[in-house]
Amino acid sequence: MTVGLETIDGRAALRFERHLAHPVQRVWRAIVVPAELERWFPAAAGDWTPEAGKTFAVGGQTGQVTALEAPHLIEWTFAGQLFRFELTAERDGCALVFTHVFGDRAIAAQTAAGWECYFDRLSAHLAGGHLSQERAHEPIGERHEHYAARFGIDPAPGREFIATAMGFRGLTLEDGPVLRLRRSYKHSAERVWRALTDAGEQAQWFPGELEVTRSEPPRLLVGLWNGGTLRFELHDQDEGCVLEFTHAFTDRDQAALAAAGWDRCFAVLDAHLAGQSMSQATALTLWPAVHERYASIWAIDPEIGRAVFAEHSPG
Repeated sequence: MTVGLETIDGRAALRFERHLAHPVQRVWRAIVVPAELERWFPAAAGDWTPEAGKTFAVGGQTGQVTALEAPHLIEWTFAGQLFRFELTAERDGCALVFTHVFGDRAIAAQTAAGWECYFDRLSAHLAGGHLSQERAHEPIGERHEHYAARFGIDPAPGREFIATAMGFRGLTLEDGPVLRLRRSYKHSAERVWRALTDAGEQAQWFPGELEVTRSEPPRLLVGLWNGGTLRFELHDQDEGCVLEFTHAFTDRDQAALAAAGWDRCFAVLDAHLAGQSMSQATALTLWPAVHERYASIWAIDPEIGRAVFAEHSPG
């Protein structure tokens, strides 16, 4: 897939080009049929009618279909933004060109990263499967860092959005208690393994020292940390790998505190693997908001984490 940041009528716009191994008619249905759209698109289409000039309402806002040439072109406006899909038959499938005109260049990196995740959902749907929101957004942190660098955009707004506004993405709390996190990377397991184990790279993102109790390069790393047990597992996936992380500990009341800390550490790791820099101090500026979200979700007294954060905060 190729992605470009352009200017259309004085407004920022993203243009995506992706080859799909499916005929135009099949992809067209996935784009215009509400029951199919809800399987991959970021917003439900409701009862919209894909006819030129027709209006539709979603979430209290109104959109309008502004162009339609079935099954090759559909364009609509919604919430002051423009969305355009173009399909062209190619050997072994079709070419999809998607244009999103949104105006604010400052959010281009996070928007591009988000659409890439949703197009992964589209590909899974067309293949007869289903990719959940959670799984689709596992690589969004690294992708955002990549786009921010490529577009020359300040990554701070996107980092905040990913950390605070994507409640479906993050750590989960299991009985034990055990915190669990899953991340997808475009890098090989060997590359991510170096980030986990090389002293110089580990110092960029890991909090303190890990007392390693088991090591099976480049697949499994287990160790003791701060009275708990950490486990890192790496699995190959497509052209990259999946990292599965667990933290087993004893006091459930510490879960939000620990989860917010790991959320911030893995944000730094995402940036590091994308070749970007995010200091731990920068990452920690979002710790309070992330902590409050986890404390609310898991019904944990937030004063526990607040007190620890205040104790270790400068000044």
